[in-house]
Amino acid sequence: MARLLPPQLFFLLILVVIIHHSYGLKHLKGIALVDEVCRHTSHNEYCVDTIIPKPPLSGERIASTTLGWAQIKALEAGTIIASLLNDSSSILPVAKNPLQAKELLQICWDSNMNTMEDLWIASSLFYNKIINPMIARLYHAANTTRVCQDGLKGTGFTALAAKIEAIIKLCEICDVSTNFFVNGAH
Repeated sequence: MARLLPPQLFFLLILVVIIHHSYGLKHLKGIALVDEVCRHTSHNEYCVDTIIPKPPLSGERIASTTLGWAQIKALEAGTIIASLLNDSSSILPVAKNPLQAKELLQICWDSNMNTMEDLWIASSLFYNKIINPMIARLYHAANTTRVCQDGLKGTGFTALAAKIEAIIKLCEICDVSTNFFVNGAH
């Protein structure tokens, strides 16, 4: 006959399993893994909606995927900015002052070019497992992108603003998942 553990010992065992981070992190899979990563971001709902678990899912794969998506969003933002800069008539419906709008778009172009450079370097660092400089590049990419985001507030450039916001969120998700799983920080 199986012997049951005393309630205090059973509770202690459960507590150790729940609290000990190495057990919990190594055994999280699928939605539970995504939820744990996303819970540590400031954009939890966006994170959960964006990350679609596909086996085998790991923290490293989440970081890699979100870094790739950030690169794609930066390319898309660059395409939108270039289109707006090349076609003045597309600025007129959304800008009160077309000259100021062009200056803003030029600032966004410059910041987006810097962001793309940071993201491509971060990607190379990530795949070479050079994590701390990679995280620094992600922070720089997000902060550089915020320059454009701040300028876009109150303008009618909604498609561009959405891409810019996505870049910032994806950089954060990548950073959190990298820190959380590669460095073991949480």
